[in-house]
Amino acid sequence: MQALANALRQALGPHAVRADEPLARYTSLRIGGPAELLAVADDTARLRHAVSLAWSHQVPCRVLGGGSNVLVSDAGVRGLTIINKARGMTFKGNSVWADSGTSFSTLARRAVERGLQGLEWATGIPGSVGGAVAGNAGAWGGDVASILAEASMLVPGGSEVRWTREQFAFGYRTSVLRRASRQGGGAPQPVVLAAAFSLEPGSSAALAGRVSEIAAMRRTRQPQGATCGSVFKNPGGDYAGRLVEAAGLKGTTQGAAMISPVHANFVVNTGGARAADVRALIELARETVHACFGVTLDLEIELLGEW
Repeated sequence: MQALANALRQALGPHAVRADEPLARYTSLRIGGPAELLAVADDTARLRHAVSLAWSHQVPCRVLGGGSNVLVSDAGVRGLTIINKARGMTFKGNSVWADSGTSFSTLARRAVERGLQGLEWATGIPGSVGGAVAGNAGAWGGDVASILAEASMLVPGGSEVRWTREQFAFGYRTSVLRRASRQGGGAPQPVVLAAAFSLEPGSSAALAGRVSEIAAMRRTRQPQGATCGSVFKNPGGDYAGRLVEAAGLKGTTQGAAMISPVHANFVVNTGGARAADVRALIELARETVHACFGVTLDLEIELLGEW
């Protein structure tokens, strides 16, 4: 690990690499123990270099963009955690290339400003382009799978290749990347470096109106503050939030974590919550919903670190 740390400091600069860095500040839930080793990559070249160095040193690595849709354990994450700040974007005609660390919501707003439709559903979604691609992010009737053209991928061995939409084998809030990540095993996994989205011309005024409408719905239907986004996937033909609410768990607390009284598929950190508190609420919701309705809720978020 020390050899990797030294190599990263030489490649990225001494201030970009830290040992035992608390991850709470890098997650939207504001929860997380220390990264054994953390590196900040300011652009795609540095991201590629950092990941390649981890692979060559046989150290497991994880890339974090916006830090949403994850719950980092109180014990922290072993190996290397890379904070992805590669945020370039280039519009050309009706398409856009965006680096994987780009805010997905910012990308959507820039598209709307240019009168391009297809991403307006993503305004207000936390997280990065890379995370959105890996998890097939979606809301309000749209998703990544419907607009992704291709992506630039760093694959084990260090090569940069282009993947088509079909290679991601997208499913509901998942892809081949997310499925491989959940299976674990420690083997190096491909990393999204950048992605291209195919959009369509639209009316800037109409798109702005749709964005305002979505923002208003978010304010009234989803909690504000520190959350990790939707905790569970919606089961077929139903909604996870409806089931958790029907099970009588809205507003339930564990420590400083609370199942939101606004939307029961969100857990809120009311201030000083621990990952163990959130995990306890997650398990309570799963067990109670199964006992009441016979439905097993699958996680939409990822559990990272030592549990």
